[in-house]
Amino acid sequence: MPLPIPCPQCGKVPPPGCACPTVPTGPPGPALPPKKPKPRPEVIKMRREKRGGGREVVILEGFPRGGFDLEALARELKRRCGSGGTVRGFAIEIQGDHRDALAGVLQERGFRSKRAGG
Repeated sequence: MPLPIPCPQCGKVPPPGCACPTVPTGPPGPALPPKKPKPRPEVIKMRREKRGGGREVVILEGFPRGGFDLEALARELKRRCGSGGTVRGFAIEIQGDHRDALAGVLQERGFRSKRAGG
């Protein structure tokens, strides 16, 4: 014998005790597609450099000078790549050769990127 399930709205056990209207199932309307950010005019140059000990660093240059949170973008890039990095001046340095992943993240944020150098 199955146990009676109480009404999620009033808590009474149906059928005679509950008089709540039925709850519609599913979403109310069609889901809207995610909004893409407006493309920015800046082109971010991704340059790979080798440091002492054979370490590689990707340097991102060309960000806007004012009204832009470079620290927050650097945090997101480091988190998405799973590596360290820093902000130096108006450039972001990411440890390791993550240029493909960085290009995808920058495109999601509305930036155009271009590989420069090796």
